[in-house]
Amino acid sequence: MRRRLTFASLAAALALAPCAAGATVMVLGFERVNAVYPSTSYARILNFYNGGTSSQATTGANFGISFAANAVAVCLNALGGSCSNASTGGLSVTSSQGALGIDSGTSTYLNFTAAYTGAIAFRYQVIGSVAAIQAFDGLNGTGTALTTALPLFNTAPGCAAYNAPLCRFGPGGLGSVTGARSIVFSGLPGHFVFDDLTFGAGNDPLPPPPFHGVPEPGAWALMLLGSGAIGMAARRRAAARTIRA
Repeated sequence: MRRRLTFASLAAALALAPCAAGATVMVLGFERVNAVYPSTSYARILNFYNGGTSSQATTGANFGISFAANAVAVCLNALGGSCSNASTGGLSVTSSQGALGIDSGTSTYLNFTAAYTGAIAFRYQVIGSVAAIQAFDGLNGTGTALTTALPLFNTAPGCAAYNAPLCRFGPGGLGSVTGARSIVFSGLPGHFVFDDLTFGAGNDPLPPPPFHGVPEPGAWALMLLGSGAIGMAARRRAAARTIRA
């Protein structure tokens, strides 16, 4: 027996899709975390990607990912900018305003609401020291280490025109993990940034869509239903032409 697809059932199915670990590509570009751009007052990311808000009351796509209190959205310089010491150097269109950094301590972390299984990739830059990234099976960087700490070094000279020694981010990958509950980022404040943090797309980091992430499940449902309606209308017009012919 054929089941009838309703708006409610479609929306419910789509609401589950982004939460399935490893089933959906998620890209954290850290755009629009700061309430204004450019800004030298960096927002704490907190629950921006977890259905909540940053410290500046901004919201992003709900990926089920939250950040420690010292994880901030570093403002990235535009040409001639001065909001930080970091920039993409004009090489990114969709992820040119924000990146992950820290404002205190020597490490920070993100937590997954549900255990994540899949590949992890990113872009990064480091100056004056070494940074690292590592996955754990416990929250807050606790439990068993699922990977060794991957050391990261400077990959390119700075960009004088952008006033940014942290510039022209290089690609990196942590490989695949199974059952990760947290990712730890280590380094010194002002000495490293991560961007385009990608879950589920091999070791090739992807640029995020414009602004902050993908449409929410309800928006996906509306778009798909709209596409279906357009298709039905087109088929009816084609049928009408056939009958008249």
